[in-house]
Amino acid sequence: MRLWLKDARAREVVEHGQAEHPREACGVLLGVGDEVRRVVPIRNVADNPLHQYRLDERELARVIGGADGLELVGFYHTHPNGDPIPSPVDVAQAAYPSTPFLIMGLKDRNSPQFAVWLIDYTQVSRVELHLSDSAPDWEAAKPLNGTPRIAILTSALIAFILMIILSLALLPPAPPIPK
Repeated sequence: MRLWLKDARAREVVEHGQAEHPREACGVLLGVGDEVRRVVPIRNVADNPLHQYRLDERELARVIGGADGLELVGFYHTHPNGDPIPSPVDVAQAAYPSTPFLIMGLKDRNSPQFAVWLIDYTQVSRVELHLSDSAPDWEAAKPLNGTPRIAILTSALIAFILMIILSLALLPPAPPIPK
């Protein structure tokens, strides 16, 4: 799973988080596939909005119902004084197991940090985030593993051994040792 957030959309999340500080800001990410095309702030109705969030259910239903061809690609919220890591409350209250959760940490308000997580019941895993206006090349960023990696390492090792043998074969003969 991946998420592509263009610079303008990221600024919208930052502006919402800054405006709501010290409360947690929250909202919905609408788009197509893995691309976020619209950031929709939703009112935080949590009992303790300084330390947790709860989306206003009526606003959420209205936003999802009126998405104009866009789909729900994720949720976002802020940690006004912390890092972008899911809290135990975030994990316990996550109700959409196959939907990414973008968290913006505002520990340093001048340098917001983003991270995206998949919270599948109590299992939490990091989601790849592409934060740029240019389209992501997901395949180029994919690390090699398994058979392709073994093939490349084996080829490199064989090439290295052949270079050593060739280098030794091309050396001139050693001069005779005087007696």
